[in-house]
Amino acid sequence: MEFEKLYMFNPFTIQNASSEKISETYINLQKALIENPETGFDISKNIELYANMNYLIGEMIARIQEEYDLLKTDISITENKQIYMQRKHWQETIDLKPPAMSYFEALAKEHVKEDCKKLAELGARLFRFKRAYESTIEKMNALKKKLEVIRYEL
Repeated sequence: MEFEKLYMFNPFTIQNASSEKISETYINLQKALIENPETGFDISKNIELYANMNYLIGEMIARIQEEYDLLKTDISITENKQIYMQRKHWQETIDLKPPAMSYFEALAKEHVKEDCKKLAELGARLFRFKRAYESTIEKMNALKKKLEVIRYEL
């Protein structure tokens, strides 16, 4: 039977698929959903489709999380380097006592401002994918309950 596999995708190779291919596959799975499933088989088929859709959403969450973490690390490293460089530049060029570290931290923050905006955008994308993942799980649970009701009616 074609719907007996737990997942359509291999977790060892899914990372090789492009995000566009994952999106395309997700759309195809959406199209395969039965709009108003009435029979146990149709409900089971939709549950499996949702499970596979969630697998793809999970892959996208992993990709966005990795991108988010790497950017966050890069921002931190760049910011720390900037603090050091700004303070060193102050000490080399100005004979006065350096201001508080918060001054140099503010200068460094200004230097990474655009990357911080990108990080916020990634965080928002990550949030949306996580909510989609949770919503799909809730939909699957609702279908499982409906399937139980059908079983007990027979």
